[in-house]
Amino acid sequence: MEFKTVNIGILTINNFDFHPNSRLRQAAKKQGYDIILINPYDMTAGIKKGEFEYFIDKINKNLAVVMPRQGSPMGDYGLVLLRHFGKLGIPLVNNLKSITIARNQFITLQALASSGILVPNTCFITKKELFLQAVNKIDGFPVIVKQVDGMGGDGVIKVNNEKEAIFFLEKNLKERKGVLVQQFIPSENRIDIRVLVIGGKVAGAMKLESRNDDFRTNIHQKGKAQKVDLSKDLENMAIKSAKACHLEIAGVDILMENSCHPLVIEVNYSPGFQGLEAATGLDIAQQIIDYVSSTHGNTNHTRKDL
Repeated sequence: MEFKTVNIGILTINNFDFHPNSRLRQAAKKQGYDIILINPYDMTAGIKKGEFEYFIDKINKNLAVVMPRQGSPMGDYGLVLLRHFGKLGIPLVNNLKSITIARNQFITLQALASSGILVPNTCFITKKELFLQAVNKIDGFPVIVKQVDGMGGDGVIKVNNEKEAIFFLEKNLKERKGVLVQQFIPSENRIDIRVLVIGGKVAGAMKLESRNDDFRTNIHQKGKAQKVDLSKDLENMAIKSAKACHLEIAGVDILMENSCHPLVIEVNYSPGFQGLEAATGLDIAQQIIDYVSSTHGNTNHTRKDL
């Protein structure tokens, strides 16, 4: 069966008004493919007489490959669906193992550090009584506190003292979830770089700057971006980071501080690319579709690596 006779599924809660979905559909149509948006809450996974099957509300089309792009809020139900696609022999870009790592920021840091990649000094805590101990471990206030499943700079705050910490923890710390306590690096002493890696190669990179004294540089937080040419060392760092997290497509955030070694602060399995396309003039959506079609275009194979 030819790849053009079937469809590329995107697991997402967003519609085609969402920039990545719209751009991926444009790129797919150029090659005669179709993008099918799959809201995980509209899908039923089933096992009947030992056979795996699925039903998606209002969708009755074959899927050649599925790209999970729900982001870090993906819950256990989403992971169940990804495993189900795998058992049906439908390839995933990225797969379940990689998403399990990338959807939790501390698990991501564990994977990076285990591969010899430098990351910020960080503690993971589940009780507010351990917060000050964590602060002392990373050399005192101020610190950054992050939700383990935050994205786009959401769920990230700077905490300057114990009073602010108590206020934040009372409202936001859930013991079954935990938070990250991380060293603070002032924005005036650092350069933030977002690198997009596709299939083990750098597809594009941009330098990010914060606006209005916000220490977060994310495009989502109205940071500004410009194209940057990476050194070979930074290219290798980004590629190694994606590989450490078992990601085929990854957004790798690198922080460079004056006179210090670069640090990888986050790896995203469903990176947005509107800012990257605007800053670089590159057709990132087409690069993604080209990779998916060339790597997973054979619908006759079965991949049960989950």
